[in-house]
Amino acid sequence: MDELSLQWTPVHGPMRKFVFEPQPEGEYAWARIEFELCESQWREVGIEYLEELSFARDDGEGTSLPYDRTHFEEGDADA
Repeated sequence: MDELSLQWTPVHGPMRKFVFEPQPEGEYAWARIEFELCESQWREVGIEYLEELSFARDDGEGTSLPYDRTHFEEGDADA
């Protein structure tokens, strides 16, 4: 499984992104790394380790990733 990323431009401040990296050899299933754009270079500003990763679309459809420690539930947008 490759990493996943989410990138956005806030109203105030530099462009930011989250990168979700699988951690197959680690204690936790995923690492969520936060970056901000600084002079055309991405700079890491934080990291958090996650036991599981899930997402849901507005229509309630869930998607499963091919990573055995990942958990997806339809309509569970709070995870």
